[in-house]
Amino acid sequence: MLTDPIAALATPAGRSALAVVRLAGVGAFEVASRVVRDFQVRPRHATLATFLDPQGQPIDRGIYIVFPAPHSFSGDDTVEFSCHGGLTAPARLLAALHAAGARPATPGEFTRRAVLNGRMDLLQAEAVGDLIDATAPAQGRAALAQLDGNLSRRIHQLREQLLELEALLSYDIDFPGEDDGPVAPERIQDALARASAQTDRLLATAPAGERLREGALVVIAARPYA
Repeated sequence: MLTDPIAALATPAGRSALAVVRLAGVGAFEVASRVVRDFQVRPRHATLATFLDPQGQPIDRGIYIVFPAPHSFSGDDTVEFSCHGGLTAPARLLAALHAAGARPATPGEFTRRAVLNGRMDLLQAEAVGDLIDATAPAQGRAALAQLDGNLSRRIHQLREQLLELEALLSYDIDFPGEDDGPVAPERIQDALARASAQTDRLLATAPAGERLREGALVVIAARPYA
């Protein structure tokens, strides 16, 4: 399990009004206390403060919000900093956090930790990437529905149906002479039919979902100068 404190820029690098830096992991609050003047653990409360470099010199004045575990995106103790954008302030803030004990986060590590900590499953983690990469409203709606757990719930229902079918078969094999007698073949066939139909419905949605995610190859052809 990954637990060490990590820090990374959560917004695109470059000139902007604001930048968000995320710090998470065991010991995140101790790291933040070395960078934030008069740091306080006030859950989900926006606090105005001065951010300091390792020499105690001001980097910027901005907002920080504390999210104690497990009530954060990744499930770890988390601090999110809002500073001014651009090249200098975010870079200096990140350097200060790294010097204070946090290591640079690897690509997608916050989402990976969210999966490991049970905050989301793999399907929802994929939806995070799809939502970020969405270029059309329909793509965004589909990714948001998956992030909300729509597909996960359907997969869970299918799993429950398959477990029920497995239990019926196991009972019929292991305890054929019990008082209740053998399991009626119709009951097993019905459970199999329901699981098969659910699988077919899920598979039928796959091509449309793939086209929505990846886009379609469209050829526009016409006579020259038409």
